[in-house]
Amino acid sequence: MIKVNQMLTGIVGAVGVFISSVLPAQSAKNYTSLEQALFFPDSVQWLSLRNKGLTEMPAGLFALRNTRYLDLSLNPIKSISGRIENLEKLFYLDLSNGELTQLPEEIKSLSFLRYVHLRYSKPVNLDRDLQLLAQLPNLRALHLKIPGLEELPESVGQLAHIEYFELSDTHIKNLPETFAELKNLNVLYINNDMRFDMLNNIRVLARLPKLSELHLEGDQFTKLPSSINQLRSLEYLYLNNNRLKELPPEIQDLKKLRYIDVSNNDIPNLLLDQYRDQYAPTLRIRF
Repeated sequence: MIKVNQMLTGIVGAVGVFISSVLPAQSAKNYTSLEQALFFPDSVQWLSLRNKGLTEMPAGLFALRNTRYLDLSLNPIKSISGRIENLEKLFYLDLSNGELTQLPEEIKSLSFLRYVHLRYSKPVNLDRDLQLLAQLPNLRALHLKIPGLEELPESVGQLAHIEYFELSDTHIKNLPETFAELKNLNVLYINNDMRFDMLNNIRVLARLPKLSELHLEGDQFTKLPSSINQLRSLEYLYLNNNRLKELPPEIQDLKKLRYIDVSNNDIPNLLLDQYRDQYAPTLRIRF
């Protein structure tokens, strides 16, 4: 996962790098209590309230106007207060493993927001929410976990600045044509989606000129289409936890490919040894 870590460093400031570079030494403490943070409202820049049993964003939170990192993950929060616009310096927002249904209109005013991690229970209007996120000029990384989602709205193509996009636990079969408009996308995750039609979606993915890392983990593929060779910018390909029995010979056409993970598939050991000898030393295979 070296490539992922490097990519996140560039995209979201690599949380550790973010702390040391933007937080003054005297205020670099990680607050995990809102009550304690409210004693120093102007100096709080890093706050984690993960797994606190919150069903809504506490009112006191909006007094912390200099907060840049906010972790509200593992809380059954269904909606975000419009008062989030008070956190105008927010850089990182994590609402993963929550019960989100919709975003407030005011989120579009968070012009510094760069990384957003959301988990929806049942989105009221995902098309609208994606349009709101598309108005964030500095948004570079987006993680959406929407169990059971069958279709991405065409408005996903408006996320023009996105470099890192993670979709997990969906039931999406086909990506919309507008997905090809994500011209800055470097890293894409489509994990644990047993309905994803790789053969049909390659023609969309092939139009992403900067796509260098693709994760298709746990999608239960039994075969990788020969048209995989259309993804010519790929450097890292993760196919672990599928049901592949072999790799297509067209893999060799991917001249930039440096690493492929085929662990936990159904490829015979003899064939894996053959691949290792065949592709070495330019391509590293994990199995």
